Amino acid sequence: MLWRGLTLACPSCGGRGLFRRWALYAIRERCPSCGLRFERMEGHWLGAVAVNTVVSAAAVIATVVAAMLVWGTDVSRGLLLGLAAPVGVGVPVLFDPVSRTLWTAIDALMRPPSPGDFD
Repeated sequence: MLWRGLTLACPSCGGRGLFRRWALYAIRERCPSCGLRFERMEGHWLGAVAVNTVVSAAAVIATVVAAMLVWGTDVSRGLLLGLAAPVGVGVPVLFDPVSRTLWTAIDALMRPPSPGDFD
């Protein structure tokens, strides 16, 4: 189920086509294959925001650590900022769709869908 979430598939049926386009908030309300409603409770997407924040912060930290391993601890702040800023802006935007399907899969594991969650 987590693999389905990581690969932008429905956690319930593995169906594709969950997004109208690759952009923020472009996920469909229900799975086109099985009809699973993704936002099963108010505030559902806060978990996806948390997952995205953790992954993005880890990517920025990994970028800074890698730069320090390559150039040493006397690397300039300008270089660190020049490397970390694009990662800090790009990763959250690009990872958003994955964080939404991954969080939906985690939620489905914690609270298995009931018949009322399907269309």
